[in-house]
Amino acid sequence: MQRSIFTERNYLTYLCGSIFSTQGLWIQRMTLGWMMWDQTHSESWLGMLAFLMFFPSVVVGPLFGVMVDRINRRQAAVVTSIILGLLSLVLSLLVWQQLADEMMLLFFALGIGIANSAYQSIRLSLVPELVSDVNMPKAVAINAILYNTSRFIGPVIAGLLIKYQGNAVALAVVAACYIPLIIVLLLLKLDECQRISGAKQFTFFMDIKAGLNYALNSDLILRLLMLIAVSAMFGRGLLEILPAAVDVLYGRGVEALAWMNSAAGIGAIIAGLLLSSFSAGRLIPAMRIAVISSGLLLVVFSYTSSYELGLVIIGGLSFCATVCGVGTQSLIQVSVTSAFRGRVMSLWGAINIGGGALGGLLFGVFTESVGYPVTLVTMGLICVVIAYVATRRTTLPAPLNQPKCD
Repeated sequence: MQRSIFTERNYLTYLCGSIFSTQGLWIQRMTLGWMMWDQTHSESWLGMLAFLMFFPSVVVGPLFGVMVDRINRRQAAVVTSIILGLLSLVLSLLVWQQLADEMMLLFFALGIGIANSAYQSIRLSLVPELVSDVNMPKAVAINAILYNTSRFIGPVIAGLLIKYQGNAVALAVVAACYIPLIIVLLLLKLDECQRISGAKQFTFFMDIKAGLNYALNSDLILRLLMLIAVSAMFGRGLLEILPAAVDVLYGRGVEALAWMNSAAGIGAIIAGLLLSSFSAGRLIPAMRIAVISSGLLLVVFSYTSSYELGLVIIGGLSFCATVCGVGTQSLIQVSVTSAFRGRVMSLWGAINIGGGALGGLLFGVFTESVGYPVTLVTMGLICVVIAYVATRRTTLPAPLNQPKCD
């Protein structure tokens, strides 16, 4: 008899703590983005902020992936959560003292990006220890629903905090959001599995190379990584410069930005709910349609001057990005062997987060230099072509039978 995911005690405990930390994540993202735009009114500066917050995953993510395959994941999650909370608290104090200029924001964005890169690698490898293999796709979908529910609620909270209490208070709330997660992580009871066989005998770079070779030699994993790269860079890139788009295209302020972010959250929640009932065999066709649709939505967005239609398009882009994110993560999680999970999933995380960062930077630079219409149409068409190539003749492998922790 199949075990319900709602009987997985450790997973539900972890989920309770994640509710707060993911709210903090979205409050932080919107607050930093709004502060940068308010200070500079430059798409390039805004794109650089997004780049520094997310691109570190590409550089240090694989290193963290090797560490995750060697160490106690619960303890590592506690340490990184404390660091993330302290970074937000210190930045809050600097903003309160009016010491946070655009360069200071970039410095903290880099620190947050590195810490988030570590936590991303840990989280992606920790969740499989909390649920059975059969419940893994459901766990990924539920995580996506939670993440994007926060994406809907978090920006609204951020908008209200920024408008009525100020940026410093908003960042202090972010720091407080990590406290429940830290408590929950300390309460988890896990049996540590064997990590990399002979891990102490090999260097980090040898282990990184082994993980990279494993991913590149799997046709399915390689295509899935290509797909998430396209979705993140082109499908999500626009979402990273929304503070500028809302102001430049629609002449609106922080409240409109909050609703635009919430529309993205609603689209992602719908995608997560839909995917929670999907079988693995239906994921690849769904991802193909989603990523191609992302490119087409970018083209449509370039021609609309209606804020209401813009809300719908942003919701659609987020829906498509979530379909691709959940689909690729689910298929890789059930395809990769346990010994390589940390490294392969850190590679997925690096591409997913780093792709969004690079996309935000490209959208920021090109919209400022050549304008929104040319940038959006070009990015949209590139997205369609690469998505079609990445999903041609992609098939699923036989399911893996892997030992679990006892």
